[in-house]
Amino acid sequence: MILRPGSYLLPTVLAVILHIFVVVLLAQSWFEHKEEERKVPRHVQAQIVDLTTLSAQRKEASEAKAKQKADQIRKAEEDKKRKADEKRRQEKAKKEAEKKKQLEKKKAEAEKKRKADEKRKKEAAKKKAEQDRLKKAAAEKKRKADEKKRKDAEKKAAAEKKRKAEAAAKKQAEEKARNEALMQALEAEEAALQAEEQRAAAMSYEAYIVSQITRNWRRSPSARNGMVVEITVHFLPSGRVNDLYVSKSSGDARFDNDALRAIERVQVFEKLQEMDSIVFDRYFRKRVLRFRPEDLRN
Repeated sequence: MILRPGSYLLPTVLAVILHIFVVVLLAQSWFEHKEEERKVPRHVQAQIVDLTTLSAQRKEASEAKAKQKADQIRKAEEDKKRKADEKRRQEKAKKEAEKKKQLEKKKAEAEKKRKADEKRKKEAAKKKAEQDRLKKAAAEKKRKADEKKRKDAEKKAAAEKKRKAEAAAKKQAEEKARNEALMQALEAEEAALQAEEQRAAAMSYEAYIVSQITRNWRRSPSARNGMVVEITVHFLPSGRVNDLYVSKSSGDARFDNDALRAIERVQVFEKLQEMDSIVFDRYFRKRVLRFRPEDLRN
């Protein structure tokens, strides 16, 4: 490494100053009389500055500064380029938006034209439909007039025919009415006799049912004379009970429940199997039974 002239001046000066400082300290320690108060010499830190190193540092600082400046220039150029790209992008977007706007305008005009054409077609179709309706209405009116004339003629002929038929039918109806009245009188009399027979049969079966129930019913201690419980019973043709419930309470729940249990204990009322189906459906499909405490055994 080649050194420039005068490069050792500063290190030499610093070395001389350092040696003088050391000599002063040593002299002070020599002339000191009190040994117990010996002072510790101060340590002086000296640094030899190498001009080569300093020059290198300055060069590095200069290069760093140059690099920083280059970075700033590069960054400015990049920013300028970015702004230019952004401007081009905005201009492109603006052109595309303008193009899109023009396209939408053309599309709107085409849609407007299509709607106008569609409106004209609808109006033409509506006009034609109205003309067809008027023609059809006129034809229908003429047809109805002709139909009315024909029906009037037919009605007149039918009225005459009906008058003659009614006269004959009236005579026949009067005869039939007399016969029917006679038959109805006979049927009513027969129905009355049959109803009486059915009622009598029903009463006998009801007495049988009550007797079967009272065999299984004991008067509860809470029962009092004057109480009446009504129980609705739904029977099956087999004599079994399909359903039962208290339709009118006696006012004593225990008395009512004893009556229900008495019916349930019978299980099957076998004599109902012998009953005529008409009598059963009329009187015993659903039957209301009334019981009083005084009718039961103690």
